[in-house]
Amino acid sequence: RPKVQVLQSIYNGKKGIAFTELGPYWRSVRKFCNQQLFNASKIESFAPTRKEVLAHFIESLKEAAVAKEVVNISKKVGDLNEKMTLKMILGPVKKYEEFNLKELIDELTNLAGAFNLADFVPFLGAFDLQVLCLCVF
Repeated sequence: RPKVQVLQSIYNGKKGIAFTELGPYWRSVRKFCNQQLFNASKIESFAPTRKEVLAHFIESLKEAAVAKEVVNISKKVGDLNEKMTLKMILGPVKKYEEFNLKELIDELTNLAGAFNLADFVPFLGAFDLQVLCLCVF
């Protein structure tokens, strides 16, 4: 796995499943995810949530069609994905928009994808010349 300085700051020294090195820790985390998070009964338990969010999505498309509005399908599908994910993670929270998770994810993605000189010249990592790791906090 690549050693990216910003991701080490974001994921607390590679403690997440995405960027941890292969080994016993990765196997135990993967086993936990498969047994507790991605099993058939857990996925099926989210079916009512998925149906509710999808029904709201279709209703908004119908309303836009009746009003003869131009619809940005990419934005609508992105919002659908965001709402479905947030409802599955946070549960039945009414005002989950106030968490600004979409902006946070966008910012972290931009930081993780930014060019960082320390990724190529490791001894410069301690100096954080581009102030990328400071932006994480």
